[in-house]
Amino acid sequence: MEKIVNKEAEESKREYWNTFSSFYEDTAELVTLQSSMMLYSITQSRNKSRICEVANGCGLAIRMFVGQLMKEGAYMFTSDISDLMNEIFVKRFGEADFAKNEKVKLTSLEETESVDVNKLVSDLGDGVTKKVFNIRASNESLPYPDACFDLYISSLSMMIVDNHHNQLSEAYRVLEEGGTAGFTVWGRKENSSFFTFFPKVCKEAGIELDTPARTNFHLGVDKEALVADVKKAGFKSAKAYYTQINPNFGSPEDYFKFYVGAPGFAPAYEKLNDEEKTKLKETFDIKFEEEFGLESETGTEWEILVVLATK
Repeated sequence: MEKIVNKEAEESKREYWNTFSSFYEDTAELVTLQSSMMLYSITQSRNKSRICEVANGCGLAIRMFVGQLMKEGAYMFTSDISDLMNEIFVKRFGEADFAKNEKVKLTSLEETESVDVNKLVSDLGDGVTKKVFNIRASNESLPYPDACFDLYISSLSMMIVDNHHNQLSEAYRVLEEGGTAGFTVWGRKENSSFFTFFPKVCKEAGIELDTPARTNFHLGVDKEALVADVKKAGFKSAKAYYTQINPNFGSPEDYFKFYVGAPGFAPAYEKLNDEEKTKLKETFDIKFEEEFGLESETGTEWEILVVLATK
């Protein structure tokens, strides 16, 4: 069955993440790092030699992987649909201490429909023992040959793409027989107070939010259904479980700054008048203290669904 990719949706997502790439690095990257490190752990990444990671974001997790876990002689191809995410990725990689080591090299590739993985790796020679490549690409349509990786990583991105079946198909295609794939997606809404808290505050403050046709919880709500989708893509084994990553921005002010600057709410916040903004902030302060304040034993929670698959 031919894979159909919605190019218009891809371009919309590219623009979306270009707009919020710096905000993501400043606020969310330390939180999502938990998901990435979990995947590196359960996939036995330090034993893998040919790695594909999609939706690389600003690259904090990948820098930690390259510096501490990536084995000598391994290569890694990273990609993101956002130009600005990739720009930050390349800049921060170059600033890392390990990047000064001549045995570690990052190569930034021009966007193309076909990447000759073996030639690129070979051209760097044996003197470079950790080879990393970065390219702009969609999770739904990767530019790599069939069966060229032994590990595929997708942290908190599959629920964002237009068609997750396309992403699963691509993950299966680029993995060699016996290769490992690790995915995380948002879990269940009722177990993710980090995301449900602020809409409740808005409602109490009398502020109406637009309801999206599809939320980022759409894949994590049914574990068995997602496992079935993974197997339908061809994977011979797929295991899934729910777990938590725990956001902690420190002060209530930092939480508020995140919520009003986040992609899902920033446009609506900018449309509020001063009186509405004041009421929202006052309501937020009261509710935050009630639910997550100093006397509360509960922190903000973010459930994710983890899937480990074998080709």
